[in-house]
Amino acid sequence: MTQAAVVAQYITTAAFVALGVAIAYRWYRQPGRAQGMLAVAIILLGLVAAAGRLQDPNNPNDLIALFSTIGFLASGYFVLRFRHELIPLSRRALWAADGLLAVSVAVSIAEVVWLRGGAGAGGWTEIALLELIGAWAIFTGEPIVRFWLASNRLPAVQRARMRFLGGGFAVLIGILFIAVLGGSAFQSPTAVLVTQLVALTVVPAIYVSFAPPAILRRIWRMSEENEVRAALQDLLIFSPSRQVLAERAVYWAVRLMGATAGFVTSADGKLLAATGMDEASAEALMAQHSDTPDGRVISAPLHLSDGQGTLAIVAGRFTPVFGTDEIAQLKAYANSVSAGLARAAVTERMAELESGKTQFLNLASHELRGPVTVIRGYLSMLESGMLGQLNERGRKAAAVMSSKVTEMNELIEEMMEAARLEDGALSLRLSECDLRDVARSAADGAATLLDGSHGIELDLPDRRVRVNVDEDRTRTIIANLLSNAIKYSPAGGTVTCQVRSSAGAARVAIIDEGLGIAPEHMSVLFTRFGRVITPETEHLKGTGLGLFLGRQLARLQGGDITVLSTPGRGSTFTLHLPTVAVAAVSANGAASETAASERAGATTD
Repeated sequence: MTQAAVVAQYITTAAFVALGVAIAYRWYRQPGRAQGMLAVAIILLGLVAAAGRLQDPNNPNDLIALFSTIGFLASGYFVLRFRHELIPLSRRALWAADGLLAVSVAVSIAEVVWLRGGAGAGGWTEIALLELIGAWAIFTGEPIVRFWLASNRLPAVQRARMRFLGGGFAVLIGILFIAVLGGSAFQSPTAVLVTQLVALTVVPAIYVSFAPPAILRRIWRMSEENEVRAALQDLLIFSPSRQVLAERAVYWAVRLMGATAGFVTSADGKLLAATGMDEASAEALMAQHSDTPDGRVISAPLHLSDGQGTLAIVAGRFTPVFGTDEIAQLKAYANSVSAGLARAAVTERMAELESGKTQFLNLASHELRGPVTVIRGYLSMLESGMLGQLNERGRKAAAVMSSKVTEMNELIEEMMEAARLEDGALSLRLSECDLRDVARSAADGAATLLDGSHGIELDLPDRRVRVNVDEDRTRTIIANLLSNAIKYSPAGGTVTCQVRSSAGAARVAIIDEGLGIAPEHMSVLFTRFGRVITPETEHLKGTGLGLFLGRQLARLQGGDITVLSTPGRGSTFTLHLPTVAVAAVSANGAASETAASERAGATTD
């Protein structure tokens, strides 16, 4: 035998011994019955390889030969027992395996004690070797096939690890059968060298099935990256509530980890969602408050705003052995779930607050409207003298009360509009009108708010500005903008109401010379109940609904409200609305001219 072949044999033996030591260490660090069975099988292979190097080919030792043969058979048997721990065999199958092991041990003893070196034993020796290798092939081949089929339903990393393990043992089976059936042809130095090099490739294949390096795990996971991204997107973007998010989170956890079931609990220990099991089973597992000793239930903490919840999975049959990578991923996945649940909790809380505000607006506006209507009626009767003549002081008091009741009525209308808007019950009565007339009417209404220091100036174009809007609500928007301009100009000044039209868009700009608005307060302006509170404005009354309603109503009509402001110099609020389409105007004009011509013709006739 050449020196290269001998070196290859020693290298292969050393590799199998090192593999056995590495597996023994991992078994020590991660004890488990299934892991133990596989560890014993690989350790025995390493010992058999080492014993083979101790054997003298010219003067073989029967004890070493017997140990090698029985250890070899036992290694295959423990692979089958490993399979039994993950996928249980029937009782009959176990009995058959035990019987085959006993027969094979007997054959190995006979081969070593009686057949080896005996006269005329050549044929019987080959039969005995075929029986021993056949038994080992059955012990290892059946698990290889079963694991390969089962791996099709597992996550990518688990699938690859199981297939590397199965592939390693399949190569050994092939080498053994070829060596026995090939006879003397495989005793040549070249054949031995090739066989040893092929056997050497089995060592890294089996090792990565136990401890795959990070780069291999990343490569194996590449096929699942899209699924992981879809899972996180589903959780963090498209889950509308905590309940839905928890259900999706546990579904994806079970799917990505190769588990059989899972559940999510809140910080107070309540079950949020479960999949693959009923509620009673989930609660029974929750009562354990920790991972089960056999590694069947694996949990990761959910760091929630109100405490610590739990994301737990019931591991699949292969997860404790081949799913260590997925178990590590579970903790990172749980962090994403925590963020999603926190977002959903905030969203639900905001929805509750918004719903509460809407209910309050509905209740308050409806409950106040009746009494205010009665008060307005009696004030009207007082002012008209129907309840008797008032003196001068009484008439002044009635006028003040009437003004305040009008303010109260406007507030109630704003609240009712906001409630209708939130409920989606707000309907518009669109009609074609001249925006100049709407602005003029709004200015007349706001004139009652003027004092000696304020004035309203109308800047209207000569031509009509035709818009298709809800006239009453558009008038309310403009009136509210004028009212704000007057209110927030405590030093007086002129408020300009400017109407313009160009390029298919109409604009009503309300320009004041008041306090102005700082840039950092702009984001508050158009929010519901949003008010800019400064030392100069804190004494001014308001609900913060006017601008919110104005913008929403403008947008419902295809427009918007924008603002430009300089602190200390005033603000310009602009209502943008689409004008009536030129084509529609032309069509209407043509139709009118046709109708007029027909009427003229009929008259002539």
